[in-house]
Amino acid sequence: MEKEEPRHIGFEIKQTSKMIHRYINKLAAVEHANEMTGTHAWILRYLWENRNREIFQKDIEKRFDINRSSATGLLKLMEKNGLITREPVPYDARLKRIVMTEKAISLHKSVKEDIDLAEERITKGISAEELELLRSVLSRIRDNLSSAKDMEE
Repeated sequence: MEKEEPRHIGFEIKQTSKMIHRYINKLAAVEHANEMTGTHAWILRYLWENRNREIFQKDIEKRFDINRSSATGLLKLMEKNGLITREPVPYDARLKRIVMTEKAISLHKSVKEDIDLAEERITKGISAEELELLRSVLSRIRDNLSSAKDMEE
């Protein structure tokens, strides 16, 4: 009898994350092939949900847990594709708030539909209680990793 390989939770999460990422990119590509990726769609959704407050690059970095250079690259591409602008704020010359363009605002409805469709597919057959437990466990995993001394820079 063959010994079963251990199922490491980190690997399971990574594989699931890759599948979700591919699925959302496929949805985004159907209508917006050369304009945005799935990650851009998530960022647009975040900007839309926070449209009544100023959002800066550091907010994107924190919300999506990405480093500065990754955020810079994402935002530069979104700017190049006409999805956002970066506008200076009068109270600090170093800061530039991120603003959705009219193009991005008009794409928002389909972006929302794509994300809602993906969420529906991802959570199919999973009860509200199971989803709440999953959120709780994932939150504890993130807390465990963010408090790890060996991860501090």
